[in-house]
Amino acid sequence: MLTASALDAYAWNAVSTWGDIDEFKHYLPRLLELLILEELDGYLHAESLMGWVDVAWRSWRQVEQEAIVAVVRAWWQVTLNHYPRDVDVMTMIEIIADGLELDLAPHLAEWASHNTETAARHLAWLVRDFTMSVADDTGWYMLLDGWIRGPASAEILETAFFSASSPEVAQELSDALEIHRVWNRR
Repeated sequence: MLTASALDAYAWNAVSTWGDIDEFKHYLPRLLELLILEELDGYLHAESLMGWVDVAWRSWRQVEQEAIVAVVRAWWQVTLNHYPRDVDVMTMIEIIADGLELDLAPHLAEWASHNTETAARHLAWLVRDFTMSVADDTGWYMLLDGWIRGPASAEILETAFFSASSPEVAQELSDALEIHRVWNRR
């Protein structure tokens, strides 16, 4: 099985320098597996690799499209269950909604159903990061903005706050709740 170190150079130069889209599709399952397992640096590779997918995946065979959707769904679940991640939750949202143009609503509903500290910590990070983001008028961005400001996100943060594993995590969640409250006073 190809290791991250064996595929790292290819990941940097896939399609643009080495090989074509068929070769890329051949290595893509392993590259995505390595990203999900965080054996390949997701911070550096996720957006570029998924950028190649975004360009043409809707023209791929149906089975290949279904595989992309299934892998991204699994990647989202792994993300919600592990904190922190090389590929942060906002990058995942951008991959899902902006790059692949998948419906973000089911992913947010899944997030709302994850009543875990890790899901709440991702949300706390996003609440802090989102305030720094530039507003966007795309449908998915407006959906995300409304969801973050809504009751589901407050419930995730509050539930996790009351069962936080450490004072530091409790503070992180408390800070995010305060930002949430300030947003909703406007």
